[in-house]
Amino acid sequence: MISGLVAGRHALIRLTVRGSHRREVEVEFVLDTGFAGFLTLPPAVVAALALPFAYRVPAYLADGSRVTLHAYDAVVLWDGAELSVEVLAAGGEALLGTSLLDGYEINIQFTDGGPVTIDRL
Repeated sequence: MISGLVAGRHALIRLTVRGSHRREVEVEFVLDTGFAGFLTLPPAVVAALALPFAYRVPAYLADGSRVTLHAYDAVVLWDGAELSVEVLAAGGEALLGTSLLDGYEINIQFTDGGPVTIDRL
């Protein structure tokens, strides 16, 4: 089980992300069911982890604008296991997308301080 909490109308989950040379950092992610990818990280965190560049990808933002983002390879500690994932460098908050949620159930008590749980189905 993965757990977090609700704060400021966001479901938050803390995960450890590992980059090159076993550099790692714990990051607080906003659970974003409107994002079909794995993770986004601010460019400064991508640089600090020295994540290896994978490719450029066109993306549409919530406001409908089209941008090109850089994709990187990383490892995330997910439900007790190391998982290789794609990370998009994007400004703003770190996001946890639905690609990590495949095969899991989410339970959110949507009140400030309420628990967020992600359980394997």
